Amino acid sequence: MSETKPNPSPLPKSLEGHEVPQERLDAIVPHVAVLAAAALKVSDTLPLSADASDFVRELEREAQ
Repeated sequence: MSETKPNPSPLPKSLEGHEVPQERLDAIVPHVAVLAAAALKVSDTLPLSADASDFVRELEREAQ
């Protein structure tokens, strides 16, 4: 008997369980991806003492 893997949700975990119209979802998902990538970069580059303003500066750099 082969083990089956659960089918991952296309929604970000923060939206699971919510009914989101497709047009809103189309706008939300790209933003979540950008924020997740920035959070990963921040976690890899900024010191543990970094605060919210450091995170915002990193987001602003990503936007340019």
